[in-house]
Amino acid sequence: MAEYTRFTNVEITGDLKMSGTAAMPAAAKTKAGAVKMAAKVDEAAGSAPTAAEFKALLDALKAAGIMSST
Repeated sequence: MAEYTRFTNVEITGDLKMSGTAAMPAAAKTKAGAVKMAAKVDEAAGSAPTAAEFKALLDALKAAGIMSST
């Protein structure tokens, strides 16, 4: 299990410099967490997205962990 340092009521008044690594737990259906940026999905070609264009968006969101795949 990863160890985390929690900060509350922090005010930064100058430059913040940190070293080391940080990790956040992954997001889940019932709790907030870190997610990756989704892959770019091209704009719909017309005024109504095709099934393939919509599926590409859903696949990108699932791969990034933004949307559950189950």
